[in-house]
Amino acid sequence: MQVTARATDRSRLGDAEVSLDERPARLRLGEPGKEREHFLDWERAVDDGGHLRKCVLCGCDSLYRSRSMPRLTIIVAVLALSVVAVGLAGYGTPTIVVATLLVVAAIDVVLWMRSEWRLNCYRCRSTFRGMSIARYHRSWDARTQRRIDSLSQASPGSS
Repeated sequence: MQVTARATDRSRLGDAEVSLDERPARLRLGEPGKEREHFLDWERAVDDGGHLRKCVLCGCDSLYRSRSMPRLTIIVAVLALSVVAVGLAGYGTPTIVVATLLVVAAIDVVLWMRSEWRLNCYRCRSTFRGMSIARYHRSWDARTQRRIDSLSQASPGSS
């Protein structure tokens, strides 16, 4: 799996490739020559099905799933809005506008199908990609985020 590691203050530490099967105890992150070692906590981090259950960097047991959308999606959205504006202004015939919108919609569907699921940690915002995700992980929840934030603020000395 690919890991975008973050510290408990949510600052970016770096990207790395980690094997769920090997479960390394240490992870080297940073620029060459300025690398730092970070210790991974694998205790109860993987369930019986081989799915990640908690963050191996900060130990938080609350993870949420999200989709990583390609950056091209923004360009497609702007293109669709431009076509609608041209159609509303009357500069294009309805058949050309509808055909263009159908092509843009098809491109958007292809981009959505190519997007991948990833797991994110509520506490440190580390991201885990390139692995199977268990069904019990849900999308981001504001109540869970407030709970995690209040626990983090209640104990400022903990990491």
